[in-house]
Amino acid sequence: MFRYKRGDTLVGTIERQHGVDLNARSDMTLDSVLKERGFDSITQLLNAYHGRAKSFARKRRLFLSFDADDKAQVSGFRLMARNPNVEIDFYETSLKVPINSEDGSYLKQALRQKIGRASVLVCLIGDATVGSGWVEWEILTARELGKGLCGVRLKESRGRTPPALRDAGAPVAAWDMQQIVAAIECAAAKRS
Repeated sequence: MFRYKRGDTLVGTIERQHGVDLNARSDMTLDSVLKERGFDSITQLLNAYHGRAKSFARKRRLFLSFDADDKAQVSGFRLMARNPNVEIDFYETSLKVPINSEDGSYLKQALRQKIGRASVLVCLIGDATVGSGWVEWEILTARELGKGLCGVRLKESRGRTPPALRDAGAPVAAWDMQQIVAAIECAAAKRS
């Protein structure tokens, strides 16, 4: 457990003392960062940051990004929301419309709103995910909006991690509940 910190401690001080980059203004207070990212204490925040969270600190709103061909497997991931011990909401969509189609502009606007309501974008990585223009756009949009980013490999997937997710240094979990929770909490802690 980390030593108690006052709520008015500056983020810059915490980053220096703990050797972390919280992607927040250095003049923000600890209370502000904890509230914004959904943590109750600096211990929760730093454990999540380092990928050591074992449970969700608070209810998480997730945007699921995935290739439309993986929709059947994604249904299995959605079952997590039915677990009474897991507090998550999903915002997602699967699109077979080409990203530069006539409907692309309208769809981007609608997706931007859904991503804006989420705190973390979870990219479900299947065999064809890396080739999806929509997935790449969703990841870049979430990063631009300051959302947390992480990936989860679908069961038996051998697909590559999308470049935007890899470039962001986002954690990627295997198809394992503990790893998934740790990756989502890590993404929430490291929101950009």
